[in-house]
Amino acid sequence: MPTKLLTLGLISDITSRINSQEDLNTLLGEIMGITRDVLQTEGSSLLLYDKENDQLVFNTTSGLKEESLAHLTVPRGKGIAGMVLETLKPEIVNDAANDPRIFKAIDQKVGYVTRNLLCVPMIAQGEVQGVLEAVNSLDNRDFNHTDIKILKYLSNLAAIAVKNRLLIDSLNLRANELNGLFQISQALANIQSSDEFMDLAVKTISEVLQVDRVSLHFEKIEKKGLPRTKSKGFSDQIHDEDVEVLLFADKADWMFKGYKIITANSPQGIQLTHKGLFQHSMILFPILKNKEWLGSLVVSDKTSRTRFDEMDIRILRTLTNQVGEAYTALQVKIQSERLKNIDRDMQVAAMIQKHSLPIIPKQYSLLEFDTYYQASREIGGDFYDMVVHGKDEVSVIIADVSGKGTPAALFMEFSKTVLQQEVAKTTSTSEALFNANQILQDKSGFLMFVTAMLVRINMTKKELTYSSAGHNLQIIYRKKHHKIQHLSGKGQPMGIGNCEFSEHTVSYLPGDLLVLYTDGVTEAMNTKEELFSEERLESVILSHINDPPEVIRQAILQKVSEFVGEAEPHDDLSLFIIRLN
Repeated sequence: MPTKLLTLGLISDITSRINSQEDLNTLLGEIMGITRDVLQTEGSSLLLYDKENDQLVFNTTSGLKEESLAHLTVPRGKGIAGMVLETLKPEIVNDAANDPRIFKAIDQKVGYVTRNLLCVPMIAQGEVQGVLEAVNSLDNRDFNHTDIKILKYLSNLAAIAVKNRLLIDSLNLRANELNGLFQISQALANIQSSDEFMDLAVKTISEVLQVDRVSLHFEKIEKKGLPRTKSKGFSDQIHDEDVEVLLFADKADWMFKGYKIITANSPQGIQLTHKGLFQHSMILFPILKNKEWLGSLVVSDKTSRTRFDEMDIRILRTLTNQVGEAYTALQVKIQSERLKNIDRDMQVAAMIQKHSLPIIPKQYSLLEFDTYYQASREIGGDFYDMVVHGKDEVSVIIADVSGKGTPAALFMEFSKTVLQQEVAKTTSTSEALFNANQILQDKSGFLMFVTAMLVRINMTKKELTYSSAGHNLQIIYRKKHHKIQHLSGKGQPMGIGNCEFSEHTVSYLPGDLLVLYTDGVTEAMNTKEELFSEERLESVILSHINDPPEVIRQAILQKVSEFVGEAEPHDDLSLFIIRLN
């Protein structure tokens, strides 16, 4: 019989400690020591049930070869402990040497000889927590049912301790998860700077997991976007190419599992510890977006110097997902701000460009005017201009720069300035285009070109002198014959190469109408990809031929708008209408 009684005071002490904040391993060690003392055995062992792998794991031992037994596993149904897990019934073995149920591989592995043993299940609130064993009675006596009762009582206390601590750990885990999620959510809500976000993310992970080293790295980002890496505790070697190969060469094998643990005694671990990157254990998590590798989180060396367990993995998995989502959201937020700034700049540029076009009077001397310009984007490449040579002579210009958007707008301003200067210098339209072409080739560097129609109107002689630089056909209405004719000339777009431009002179009569336009009018496209066409433009002009230029312009725009419907505009649109009186 046992020589030491399980006293009420001893039971009370264990019970009070179960409900305390005492470290679970310390408490279980005490219970194992009491088990040895009360049952007078050489040793005792507590094996916890690993539900995920359906096996027992040596957790706490007393009087046995503790280091050798640590983390050894026993499958369900294997050996006495495995049988007790299977049946949930106590077992007594008093002749271990001749009992085939003994799992002799454990004895052989640790160099121990089991003579006799007791084993009982640990059950709390209907859930199996593991098994408790007492091994080798000191006086070589046989174990009996009284010993089973004592061991069952102690196993119940141990099971309650384990269950309570698991509940406490689960609550702490959830609290840590919520704390981490809250902090990162706050970071996303309140931090405008990506640098601050990265700092807080690494700091949060370090504090929640209580680890010495954290490295957060992102790959799938713009080169001019957010910072790629933030580390705490790691040396710069963590970013060396050979280290990244060691860490991530096999990432395809574990990225969808969700993590990878590297221990100090593994082949990878030995190389990494020699580089001073960690001492005890390291864990890697992928940061994925739509199953694509976005980056990684590397954490090593808990301050407690214990291994990373399932609780740590759950917290890290949650935090990694949240960090990845928060980082992506912040990237979108920053990009959105950039686009807003660009949009603001484009709106300002559009206003500047609109105001850079000349204000054409409704009437000058005998001529009546109306103009219109609309970019297909915020800013565009069409322009018109007028140069006054005297009270009876003016030049009008309409032009279309290749391309759209900012490059076209910049080249448009340059081309407009050059053309205005050259038109003012000479009476010849062909010479003006020739000189402008030379300057655009020599000084632009834009690798772009511009088409233009230049018309010089002499109100005294009632003559139009014109030249074209690759521009589309322009319209002149002859009132006397109620007929539309076209103006065209030989010459390629300016900015492409050296070219001669033809020059033509025609007379006009009062009441004739000159309509200058860019191809954004006739090539306006509807949802069926049909073009507005020259025929429709001429039909609108003829139906309003006796109206003022402003009314004709309004009619053209209305018909184009009706034709295009919901289709997006694909080109700039400009009109310059002149009634010749």
